[in-house]
Parts: sequence; structure tokens; C-alpha cells
Amino acid sequence: MTPTHSVLLTIGLFALTFLSPGPNLLVVVQSSLSAGRAAGIAAGLGVAAGDAIYAALGLLGMAAIVGESGDLFAAIKVAGGLYLLWLAWKMLKGGGSLQLDQAPRASFAMPTNLFLRGLVTDLANPQTVLFFASIFAVTLTTTTPAWARLLSWLGVVAVSALWRCLLSFAFSRQRMRSAYARWQQAIERLAGVAFAAFGAKLLVEGIAKR
Repeated sequence: MTPTHSVLLTIGLFALTFLSPGPNLLVVVQSSLSAGRAAGIAAGLGVAAGDAIYAALGLLGMAAIVGESGDLFAAIKVAGGLYLLWLAWKMLKGGGSLQLDQAPRASFAMPTNLFLRGLVTDLANPQTVLFFASIFAVTLTTTTPAWARLLSWLGVVAVSALWRCLLSFAFSRQRMRSAYARWQQAIERLAGVAFAAFGAKLLVEGIAKR
């Protein structure tokens, strides 16, 4: 396999994960629907930043350390599960939506908070670093040049950011937001239940492995 093929295969395998919905998708979609395009992009860039961190750890071989340290891995899962459960509780009680368009004075603080929400949502699942490590184990070898490794990482980060921005553009359209406004309570409760399920799964896995 040539270095170029390795880069393309790495990016392609990562892109396939977009077909499987999860908390990363939910946080971008919900932010876009409730607070508009800028909010969705901020959350999406936060998710992409989390992917960048975990991809770097996987590329540098740190994934093995995280995976082999049972207590650390379990602690991260418990913390991540608790965060997602907290986020679910906020949505279920009606405090999960951030009306960015109606609060111009908070135009800097809210995107910052949404970026952090996306970042922490992505980092809440430490299995992501193991996923990246498994991809790199298939697509990259000890003979793969440094430039190909760097391009693989940059490609993963770029594709992650692009996909989340596209989601924000799609779900922040006026027609989508108008429909969301009519069904906001039901949609946020559904999103809250989904976040609660993801959080509970992480929490149970983390406690079971301690």
C-alpha cells in the first residue's frame, strides 16, 4: 500500500463512522435547530477538536496506554457517562436549548460554551481513541513516512469539521427550525432520552470495569 493510499483509506474508514448516529451527531443537530447555524458550527468544531485529540493519541501510540490502564479507562468512562446524563437531564427539563439568536449580548459566550459542549461530548467516550488506534493499525505501518501520518491526521480533523459544518447548514435552515419550534419540547425530550442512554451505557461500562 502506497502512502497516498494509506492516507485515503484512513480518511475513508473514519468517514464511515458518520453513518452511525451517536451523541456527537445529536449535539450538533440539537444546537443547530435550537440556536442556529453559528451554534451548530461551534458545537461541531468542538466535536472535531475532540476527534483531533483522540486521533493524535491514537497516532502517537498513547491509545495502548489508555486502554491498558483499566482504572484510568474506567474513570474516563464514568466521568463521560455522568456528563452525558447531566446533559440529558438539562434537555429533559427544558433547559438544553440555547437561544443564541435571541441573546446578541451573549454572542461570544454562547458559541464558546457550545464549542466546549461539543468537545466534552466527544471526549466523553474514551473508546474513540481505541477506534482511531485500530484504524491506524490497519492503514499505517512502521514504514509509513511522517508526512503521510500527518496528512492522515489532518484529513481526519478536516473531514470531521466539514461533516459537522454540513450538518449545521442543513439543520439550521429556516424550514427545519420552524418545524423544530413547533415540536421543540418533544424533540428535546427525545434527544434527552438518547443522551441518557449513551451516558448510562458509558457509566455502567465504567463501573463494571473498576
